[in-house]
Amino acid sequence: MRRTLGLALAAFTAVAAVPALGADPELPFRVQRLSERIVIFTELSPWESNHVVIVGEQGLVLVDPGHTPLMGRLIRQALKQELGRDRVDWVVDTHEHWGHTWGNAAFPEAVVIGHERVARVMAADAANREARAGVFRGQAEQAAARLKGLDPASEEGRAARLQLDHCERIVHGLSEPGFTVRVPELTFSDQLGLDLGDVSLEMSFLGRGHSDSDIVVLIPEDKTVLLGCFFLEQGPLPVFGNQPKLDPERWLEVLGAVLDREPEVEHVVLGQHAVWPRERLAAMRDYVAGLWPALQRLDAENVDLESAVARLPVPAELGFLRQAGVSEEDLEGFHRLEVTTLWRQLQESAAAAVEQAIAEGGVAAGVARYRELAARDDSQVFFDENEFNLLGYKLLGQGRVDQAIAVLELNVERFPGSWNVYDSLGEACAVRGERERAIALYRRSLELNPDNSNGVQALERLGAAE
Repeated sequence: MRRTLGLALAAFTAVAAVPALGADPELPFRVQRLSERIVIFTELSPWESNHVVIVGEQGLVLVDPGHTPLMGRLIRQALKQELGRDRVDWVVDTHEHWGHTWGNAAFPEAVVIGHERVARVMAADAANREARAGVFRGQAEQAAARLKGLDPASEEGRAARLQLDHCERIVHGLSEPGFTVRVPELTFSDQLGLDLGDVSLEMSFLGRGHSDSDIVVLIPEDKTVLLGCFFLEQGPLPVFGNQPKLDPERWLEVLGAVLDREPEVEHVVLGQHAVWPRERLAAMRDYVAGLWPALQRLDAENVDLESAVARLPVPAELGFLRQAGVSEEDLEGFHRLEVTTLWRQLQESAAAAVEQAIAEGGVAAGVARYRELAARDDSQVFFDENEFNLLGYKLLGQGRVDQAIAVLELNVERFPGSWNVYDSLGEACAVRGERERAIALYRRSLELNPDNSNGVQALERLGAAE
């Protein structure tokens, strides 16, 4: 069902457009004016999160307010500097992930909007705040130690400084007294419209993909669509979370509706890093539109995953990613992940089953479920190294370190010849403070892959460089 909000707010005098001021030394943003009504504040951090502001006659909308109330307040300061005003009337959460939504609390005057699934996930995730702060505190310490041995003016030194500042902001924001997680109070299941007088927002549920609650925000008057983190240029495309169930048919329906609109969309704002032209979104839609039915046909032929990967090479439409700096090796890896993730929709994923068991009964239940599936030796159940790795990092990012280690230990057990599983388990053990075990795991990773630069750097941070 489609709903439209026509909210009668007190009229105000439109602020005259001013030139973008760029990155202020005290504010961690790069500013881009996409149009007279749309301003993008891109966080100067490894995440490069995009916080998008739409200025309408009847109010101001902020899409994705950042990782903490502290980041939200920094966005407010940037608004004041850029627009001469800082009152936000609506905040829109494009998906549930804390890194894009916990800044909601910095805008008490605003109505917060999101998909109906967002509130439940955010409320449950609030319990991970302190543990998450601990994870980023450890990452900040590692970045600080790395920075000491670098030339601050070098590219590597600047990257370490950026990482340190980013982690310290998150730790400070998560540790503030009175911190609260504010969930959306205005939610929708399918579509929702927001009328700002001279400009409108058309929000649609994109389907389960990067998260359980991804939406797209179309701004037809400015020929712009906001996509959250569903697509990235510098990561797997689409950016699947470790969701047990995805909605590829819905993705194609919604993306098709966006691309078929008249006048045509010209700007595609991703949740991180980039603004795409329409052609890149069309290429990604065509990629999914070709891959999904191809996998269904191969599954009907009882083709296994490795054979499916071999029969589905990287398609030509992804060539623009090479131009964006994605290496051939990474592109092959991203494509393999897409094939695997969509293929698993036609099978039973061991990693998804373990995640569900952990959620319902804790880590012991998750390990027991793994043992049960492994013992079945069922061709319809697949064990994917990357999926278990993603699950481990997901738990680690939530501050559930013990659970992450248990999952990554299963990955080592299942794939003992992979250098990456030892590297990942080593990182989790380092977070838990198990220095000697982390050192041994990183060394094993380097035995299997001497070119693992991350392992070399980790051993340096742990004081165990040879």
